[in-house]
Amino acid sequence: MKIFAVTGIIFSLLLPLSSYGEVVDRVVAIVNDDIITLKETEKYVPVEKKGEFVSVSEYLRNIKLREKMDILIDDLLIRQQAKRFHIEASDKDADSVVEGIKKQHLISEEDLKRQLQKDGISYKDFYEGLKSNILRTRVLARMISSENISITEGDVEAYYNSHLSDFKDEEFRLLHVFVSGKRPDIKDRALAAYNELKEGKSFESVAKKYSDDPSAEKGGDIGFIRKEDLIPEFKGAVNFLVPGGYTQLVSSPYGLHILKLVEVRQGGTIPFDTVKPRIKEKLVQEQSQKRYKEYIEKLRKASYIEVKI
Repeated sequence: MKIFAVTGIIFSLLLPLSSYGEVVDRVVAIVNDDIITLKETEKYVPVEKKGEFVSVSEYLRNIKLREKMDILIDDLLIRQQAKRFHIEASDKDADSVVEGIKKQHLISEEDLKRQLQKDGISYKDFYEGLKSNILRTRVLARMISSENISITEGDVEAYYNSHLSDFKDEEFRLLHVFVSGKRPDIKDRALAAYNELKEGKSFESVAKKYSDDPSAEKGGDIGFIRKEDLIPEFKGAVNFLVPGGYTQLVSSPYGLHILKLVEVRQGGTIPFDTVKPRIKEKLVQEQSQKRYKEYIEKLRKASYIEVKI
């Protein structure tokens, strides 16, 4: 099962890349009392190799390192703030995230390590990436409190009225295979159902054979359901389907599911009160991002930064 749809975003700044030849190390930036070296940037900057690199200068020209330097500097500034305010991320914190990933994607630690190896990522870098992300989140939570962001009812209503087309309801006709979490063989049973679908068996026959849902008698047909009424796990999975397609195994608090999208039809405009919490959350996120940029700019102005390329 591919796991990096989730983890790839979190660790995109920290993933190591394959070696592209011998590169002489050197300091490429100074940020206060810390440095960024050329070899460190190999974890951040993708390289398009067209032949062998014969010098550091050629290497730098090819990877366009300067374009990525702001990302590296911002990350280092955040880590310096963490040190200043004694904010830490422990192995226990990272272990908790790893357990969450394993549980969400129904994989073992061996599965996770195999997937990382397949994608050219060492477990050590993956683990350190987790800790770095936790650290960054804690620094920003301390410095940029959402409690200090004021979003009024008028702000939310104005956004709703100017984006009405975004709030057109949709109804999905779905077929459903559900394997109850109470089953001791839940994973094996769900995988057996999924493998039969991949072999070309009809969804209806698989639902009748494996599903614990009452809809099994009707081939898993649960009729039309409003998008707003789907549980979050279903909503995220169905969004990527076209009619005729089915999901991979979807985990929920109730068990494992496979959903097939049969038809989509448009409904009316979703009432304001229904989407108000979602709009407010979006506006808070936008304000948080704005505060983050302002905070980073403030850190930059108060820091000694020298880029040496």
